[in-house]
Amino acid sequence: MKRIGVVSDSHGDRGHLEFALMKLEAEGRLDALIHCGDGAGDADYVGGSILQVAAVRGNCDGWMDEHQDELLLTIGGVSIFVTHGHRYGVKSDTLLLSSAAAARGAQICCFGHTHIPLCAYENGVLMLNPGACHSTGSCALILADERGGYTVRMMSAYAD
Repeated sequence: MKRIGVVSDSHGDRGHLEFALMKLEAEGRLDALIHCGDGAGDADYVGGSILQVAAVRGNCDGWMDEHQDELLLTIGGVSIFVTHGHRYGVKSDTLLLSSAAAARGAQICCFGHTHIPLCAYENGVLMLNPGACHSTGSCALILADERGGYTVRMMSAYAD
C-alpha cells in the first residue's frame, strides 16, 4: 500500500504545509507527495524524507518556474493526472478537466486553483482538489494498492 499526500495552493506558507504533512504522516510515512501548484517550490523544500515529490506550476508560480504545467504519474498502480486547473476553467466547472484526465487514462485527477476541497467522480475519473493548504491546512491522502485500487481521505491539518 502506497501513501500519497496531496496538497495545493500553499502560496509560500511552508508552516501550514509542514503542519499538513504532519497530519498526513500521523499514521505512517508518505511514499509520495503531490503538490497541485501555487507554491510548487514549497513541495521541493519540505519533501526531504518523502521518496517521490511531484509538483506542477500554478498560475501564481510564474512562467519562469521550472515545474511542468501537467504530469501523468503512476504511483502504487494508480494513474494520476496532476495540474493546477486554471488552464481548464475549474472555477466554472470541472467538465473540461475531467475529460482531459479521462483521455489520458487517469483514474484520479489532482488539481487546485479554486481553494475549495472536492472529491467527486466525473467522466469516470475521481476529481480530487485538496483545498487551499495556505489558509486551512487542507490536504488529502490517497492509499493506493499495486493492483490499481485506492481509497481517498480528505483532511484538514487542524481537525482531529
